[in-house]
Amino acid sequence: MTDHEMHSESREIQTLYRPQVEQLGMELHHRSGGLEGQVDGDICRGRFQANPAGPYCLVIWHDITFLREMDFSEYAITDYACLTMDESPTSSPAPYGLQPCTMQEGNMVSLVQRAGSVTNRMPAGFRSRTQSICILPHYFMELETQWPGQVKGLFDAFCQPWPSGIALAALTAMSKFSPGRPDQTEFLIKAHIDLLMAMLAQASSALVQRHESSHDHELVQQVKTHIQSNLGGDLSIDRIAQSLYVGRTRLCLAFRHQTGVSLARYIREQRMDRARRLLLSTGEDIAWIGRQVGYMRPSSFSAAFTRETGVAPITWREHCNRVR
Repeated sequence: MTDHEMHSESREIQTLYRPQVEQLGMELHHRSGGLEGQVDGDICRGRFQANPAGPYCLVIWHDITFLREMDFSEYAITDYACLTMDESPTSSPAPYGLQPCTMQEGNMVSLVQRAGSVTNRMPAGFRSRTQSICILPHYFMELETQWPGQVKGLFDAFCQPWPSGIALAALTAMSKFSPGRPDQTEFLIKAHIDLLMAMLAQASSALVQRHESSHDHELVQQVKTHIQSNLGGDLSIDRIAQSLYVGRTRLCLAFRHQTGVSLARYIREQRMDRARRLLLSTGEDIAWIGRQVGYMRPSSFSAAFTRETGVAPITWREHCNRVR
């Protein structure tokens, strides 16, 4: 994979590494199946490498010593799961951690990195040496689509202690990744990650089945109430998540687990159901009815209604009035 190809993969993947290396004044080059960069300047010195593992996973190594105090920012446009092995020297003057994390085996931690930016003040002389597996939400949603009901709780498992056998397996998987190895292909890295996630899914699914969370049920009921109260307004998934103080990924997974349908599909169905009721019970024009269910442009409402029912709104109304 060339630098250009990796750069065009996705904005989500890009934000896992590009803002950081740009702050460090580092240029990346294609090498060893991934991207590698080195820096030796006034601010810092060290090396960085990123290897893709499919479209939704990335393995990152870095060994950076900060020569001067600086504000170092990290940014992500979506929540993502992260497993990190921290090998920073204990003599470093300050710990480096972006969010609360869960200690696993040895010097390995797991966490769910939330979307947004975080800035840390890096002291002069601090050496950060870590190896991380970063997994985007699409990875878990793709698994759920392929194996519905068999990978419950996998994303949230990164916020919990793992069974010792799985934690040791994670350490083993991490140890197989070394920067610069010529045999370290994208296929082999992803195979190790997939195997680890399969083991974690087995443990987390069993836990979820034994202790089905009542919180998910309550959350879905809140979502349904919110949708019914706002059918004429902004029902983007991001806005719903913000209004209920929950992450987008958590919201979508909980809704699908509880209802068997995607949240986006449910919203469309509820809007079209209300539109049909209004078409039958009122004599209002199509534009007015469209606005009541969130479509500011009549053409957008007509197109959405036609996709859902197979006929245009005015035709549907006329047909129903004839048969009543």
